[in-house]
Parts: sequence; structure tokens; C-alpha cells
Amino acid sequence: MTALDEELVVVARSTTLEPPLDRGTERVAHLRAVTLAALAEAASFRGAKLGPLEKDERDAPRPSGGWHWSISHTSQGALGLAVASVSRSPVGVDAEVVGRGRPELALHVLSPAERALLATLNEAAAFARAWTAKEAVLKKLGLGLMALSELRLEDAAGDQGVLLRGDTRHAVEWLSVPPFVLAVAGKARERVDWRVDPRLRAGEHDERRRGRSRS
Repeated sequence: MTALDEELVVVARSTTLEPPLDRGTERVAHLRAVTLAALAEAASFRGAKLGPLEKDERDAPRPSGGWHWSISHTSQGALGLAVASVSRSPVGVDAEVVGRGRPELALHVLSPAERALLATLNEAAAFARAWTAKEAVLKKLGLGLMALSELRLEDAAGDQGVLLRGDTRHAVEWLSVPPFVLAVAGKARERVDWRVDPRLRAGEHDERRRGRSRS
């Protein structure tokens, strides 16, 4: 991996989705509120003062106060997850539930060559890593899912990877906090600073061990 030039901080926060927050608009509104709180925390860590949070005609976040920002949220049962990052340069974050991948997307997200790069992971974990990495890069570039086929996983070693779009390489880093996997694409002087809710860290363990225990 080539060392890049910026500190990259990702904030991940969990929330409990109990009634009446366990369905419909209440669930979405609550997850969005937790996500915006995570974004405010990420901005505080970076010393950023964000202005209005606006999106362009492609629904990509516009820089705010001179800072780029990216958010994502997902949930599994009563456990919700919100992820956010703020950066001087374009950044993208994504979070997904391992095992939620749709079979019809598999060939579009994970080619045989890409699957070989993630050979130590089970199918669900490999799909989640490929999906989150590509989503994070698309968000960094301000592109939608129509450009998914333009991305190719070129390298993966541990929790770091490289995706290609044309001749341009995009570094990504993953974090496993079961039942979720997180990915971020951006510039990082060193390793990404993951600021993760202790409740998520308490359940963290290696995806490879999870895969072997199912076989």
C-alpha cells in the first residue's frame, strides 16, 4: 500500500431498535438521527465545522465548510449501526450486514478473480467485503450503482484492499464488527483511525474464524 497524506477517521455507533423504533419510518428516522450524531462526532475529531449538508443532482454529498463527508447506516434485528467520516479530500464509507447479499448481485459484485483474492473468507463475508469496498469507492467518487461494473478488486491483504477504476487505484480498509462489515475509501497517512462504539467492539472477532465454525 502506498502511504497517502491525510489522517482518516471513521466513527461507528450502535443503537437499539426496540418498539416503536423497530419498523417503518420510525426506524429510518432514528437511524438517520444516530448517523448524523456520528457525523458530528467525526467532524469534532477532525476539528471540522460543517455547514448545511447538501447533495448534488446525483445524490452525492457536496463538501460542507470545505470538508468532504460520507455516511452509512444499516441494521440487523434490534441492532442498528451508523457510520460516518469527515475528510479534507473525497471519502466514502459503507456498512452492510454479513449474509444479506442478494444472490442475483453476486456475479456483478464478485468475479471469480476477485473471489480468489478473498479465498480465506466464506462466501457471505467475501461478498460483504467486495460490496462495501465498491460502495465506499463509488461514494468517494460521487457515483451511483450504475458504475459498479467499472470497479475491480485488484488486491486484498488482511483488512486492506485496492480497487481499480480505469487506470486509477483506490485504497480501501475494512473493519469487521459482527454481524456487520465496514469499509472506507479515502486518503490515509497511516492506518485508518476507527472510532468504534465499545458495544460493537465487545462482539468483534475475525470473520475467518466465523467462516470455519460454520463449515
